[in-house]
Amino acid sequence: MKLKLNYLLVLLLLIASACTKQQPANNDTSYNPLITPVGNFSGYFTLIHLNPATNKLDTSRALITLATTADLSYSVAGDTTTIQAPSYGTFTADGTLITFTDATVTKRTPPNTPQKHLNGPFLYTYDGTTLNIYGSSDTLSYNYVLQAH
Repeated sequence: MKLKLNYLLVLLLLIASACTKQQPANNDTSYNPLITPVGNFSGYFTLIHLNPATNKLDTSRALITLATTADLSYSVAGDTTTIQAPSYGTFTADGTLITFTDATVTKRTPPNTPQKHLNGPFLYTYDGTTLNIYGSSDTLSYNYVLQAH
């Protein structure tokens, strides 16, 4: 089953890679593909989890909001009652990797809490409207599909 999750991760990485490859128009040397995701976003957080009891993949979704600012701070709200934890902190983005530092996570926060924190490095794509954030571990796959508004 771990092999299936690894194939899922590879598929997500290929999609993310394909979405980030852009070419400058008319040999424009001022082309800069990096657009920092700043603003208010809403959409679905999908968590795919390998259930150890059934050895099958379980999928859960939550409608969330993500607010990011020009000073590189963020906050997560919305449906934070089940799989997504409410949180806030800072972030950095380099065009491929977005890293969140969740101020609500402490040394006492268990790494495998039922509610997931938007914390740590993730692959992402952002075209100015749609923000996709992807991540995974041995038994989890994270996918955020958020629209700017």
